[in-house]
Amino acid sequence: MEDIRTDSLANLYPQQDTYQRLLQPNRTVIAASSAATASVLSGFPFDSIKTRMQTHHYDSMIDCVKVTYREEGARGFFRGMIPPLVTVSAIKSISFTVYENSKSVLRAHTSLDGQSLSTMIPLATMSGACSGAFVSFFSCPLELVKIQRQLEMVLQRGSGNGDVVMRESSSWHAVRQIVARKGPLGLWNSLGLHSARDTLGTAFYFGSYETAKRLLSKHGDGKGTGPLVHFFSGGMCGVASWLLLFPVDLVKSVMQKDIMLPQPKYSSARQAARDILQRNGTKGLYRGLSVTLIRAFPIHSLNFLVYEQVLKWIPPSSP
Repeated sequence: MEDIRTDSLANLYPQQDTYQRLLQPNRTVIAASSAATASVLSGFPFDSIKTRMQTHHYDSMIDCVKVTYREEGARGFFRGMIPPLVTVSAIKSISFTVYENSKSVLRAHTSLDGQSLSTMIPLATMSGACSGAFVSFFSCPLELVKIQRQLEMVLQRGSGNGDVVMRESSSWHAVRQIVARKGPLGLWNSLGLHSARDTLGTAFYFGSYETAKRLLSKHGDGKGTGPLVHFFSGGMCGVASWLLLFPVDLVKSVMQKDIMLPQPKYSSARQAARDILQRNGTKGLYRGLSVTLIRAFPIHSLNFLVYEQVLKWIPPSSP
């Protein structure tokens, strides 16, 4: 009788079976893309302010916001958002897919089964490092173009020619300019710094998230967790990751800002970091940290909240 009822339901709702067959193999990609879209839409204005504060001098975050709005209007906070909206979804999907696959490989070939906190931390951290290292090659050109777009009006104003009419370009125009002046490899400017940031950052990011999720779960095993646990775990891992890696990100942004100058100010990341320390001390390496932390908790909370919820809505296929 049970088989008859099951067959009858399948015949009555054939679209549901098709729906599951299409979604289940791609559940990680769908969940990561959904999380990326939500994160970019809600966090891009904060990211734009962070980049401006890292690469130019403002008295405070409020001063940066006021100057940007006065000189560029509300569009200044969203300049260059459309390409990241598309590309970040792809990058995030690759990142989470590599992370999940790396965990499966490590579980199969090492003693890191992830059943206890002592094995989950290295499992998630090593898998995160694999994900960050792999994705950094693809994300470096995208972030370089994003920074150029975010700063284009600021750079035009700082060119010293008051007679030039400032015009907004496009991301494709920025790509062509970089290739024309620096060659195709110019799109991978500061790849070493970018890879270091993403490898270390993603390792710590996933490791701290899985740790927080397990510690906050009811039975301490990370199972049966709800939206509130995902929200707080994501927020805490985002804040912790940025506190650890912000100086690397700042030096990378400074290096990438100057790529279009005929004579870049710095020839190496070490020179840039030394100059920042000499001029502003250690606090110079954390310029723009305030807006980053204000942005980090809600954005990364939302990121993992959406990701985990979509995974629940699309259950894995039965073995």
